[in-house]
Amino acid sequence: MKNQQRLIVGLVIALIVIIFALLNGQPVAVNFFGAAFKWPLIVVIVVSLLLGALVTLLVSTASLAKTKKEMAALTKTNQALEADVKTQVAAATKAKDAEIEDLRRQLAASHAAPDNANRPAPGTK
Repeated sequence: MKNQQRLIVGLVIALIVIIFALLNGQPVAVNFFGAAFKWPLIVVIVVSLLLGALVTLLVSTASLAKTKKEMAALTKTNQALEADVKTQVAAATKAKDAEIEDLRRQLAASHAAPDNANRPAPGTK
């Protein structure tokens, strides 16, 4: 939907520029680095528009390339951090599992051993 709106706005702007250029067809003097030309105003307007679009494209492409490069670096850093966190979680889980197993063994051993502390010693009442 957004792209359709942009296309429509672009076409409307292009139509306005074309109408403006057609209404201004008289020749004008253009000085470019010491060279003087006499071109129709329509050509000057269209060439100026195209040069502006080219500059905009180059600037936005450079900005986009820089953003993509930063995004790739951040993605790589994020993946490394996620792997580190997974490793730490796995190590902590393994340690806690070992601790739980040890406590289960201690609990089983205390239930399996006879309770000598509550029985009187032999030969005593």
